[in-house]
Parts: sequence; structure tokens; C-alpha cells
Amino acid sequence: MELLVLFENLSGHPIHRKIRIWDSMPHLNRFRPDGKIPIGLNLAKRPKGPVLLFTGACRISFAYMVVCCSMTILYVLGCYFLIGEAISRINADPEKYESLFRASELWQMWVLFLGTALFLHFLFKRIGLMIRGKNQSQNWDLLYQGLGATATIKRYWDTGSLVNDNPVVGFEYTFRDSTKQLFEGSDKKIVGKLEIGTLPDLEKLEIMYLANNPNISRLTENVENEDMTKFINLLFHFTLFVLSVIVVANFIQLLFG
Repeated sequence: MELLVLFENLSGHPIHRKIRIWDSMPHLNRFRPDGKIPIGLNLAKRPKGPVLLFTGACRISFAYMVVCCSMTILYVLGCYFLIGEAISRINADPEKYESLFRASELWQMWVLFLGTALFLHFLFKRIGLMIRGKNQSQNWDLLYQGLGATATIKRYWDTGSLVNDNPVVGFEYTFRDSTKQLFEGSDKKIVGKLEIGTLPDLEKLEIMYLANNPNISRLTENVENEDMTKFINLLFHFTLFVLSVIVVANFIQLLFG
């Protein structure tokens, strides 16, 4: 099951999070809309999701551990066999494999692989859809330890980037912290085509900031919404996986064919 839960973070600010659980006793009907459930926050999991469901003892699936360990062992053995056999064959007849590698398109594939990886990485970072490790930790702090505020838009601009044909718009805003001191911040978000016309009338934005450092702030919807970031990361890693499979398969075919 996937649950959308509303609770107060460590600073007392209400936030929404999605958590996935395995309901081992569905006949009890324990999870209902507007119902209350006990949860906890495991701070040691930062910057991963720390929300835990307290409904009883947590058990580890032995079968799942066996499958994961078996896959790891098979992967290590496969790499050991492939690398060892490749070195053995190349050492046995270096001139033959040197001519094969020179005539093959393997190096072009490696250049394409590295070029695509660097381009996608730079593009997603430039747009702001791929979060760096430092920014991910910062977002975690904002979400689970930050305070909320209503910010006043100072200005906005079109960044020139598109995501699913929707423009990415940048915002500069001002807000007051709990001590009424004025701070400035900026952030970007994807704006739907139908929302573009309403931007001139938009005056306020909901933001979250760190109580001990209000200079660090972001739009609340960007901090709470992880779906786009997860999708982009999945797309990025899937693309690299497909390209790496093609390159490795070509290498194996060239070496063992």
C-alpha cells in the first residue's frame, strides 16, 4: 500500500509524505482516510526518507536477503570470469586482439557512452532536475527540520528550459522568519502552460527555510515533491544502463566471438 501521511516535522511544521508499506493483516482495516497511525523518524537515514511506520515488530525477510546475496555473488563471479578470461586471451595472442580492437567500433561506443552521460548529467543539473548530494541533504533538512513561511515574489523570469513542453520559471522572493527579520531567496519550478497567464497576478509563494540559517530556503512544493526528481534519476540511470549493456555486449562479442 502507498499512504499519504500528514504529520509535523521536527520543527512543528506540517508536511506531507508518501510511504509504502506491506499490510500483513488487511482484514483489520487499519489504514483508512483521515485515520491516525503511529509513525517515527529515523534521522540516521538522512538524506533518505526517514519516515517509519510503528505497527509492531519489523521483520527482515530471509528469502529476500538470500536472493540479494545470491545476485551479488553471481555478479562478482561473472566479472571475475569475464576479466580473467579477457586478460588470458589477450596475453595469449596480443597481435590478433590488437588488430580486432583497432578495426572495431568499440572506442566510438565508449566515446558515445561517456559523451551521453556527461551531456545528460550537465543538462539535468543545469535545469535543476537532478539534485546533487549536498543539495539533497539540504532539502532533507528543509523538509524535516525547516519552518514554513509565505514569501512575497520580488520578480520572476523564464529560464528558457522546458520539461515536457512546460517552461521552467525562476523566482526571487522575500520573506520574514520567526523573528520578523527580512530575508531573500530564489528557486525554480516547472509551470504548466495554463498557469503562465496567471503569473503576473501571483504575489505569494509558500516556502520553507532553516530556522538556524534562513538564507537557505526553497519553494515548499519543490521540497515536498520528489516524484520528478526520482523520475529523472531513474531515466538517467536507465539510459546509462542501456548504453553500458551495448558497450559490454560488443566487447564480449569481439573477445569471445
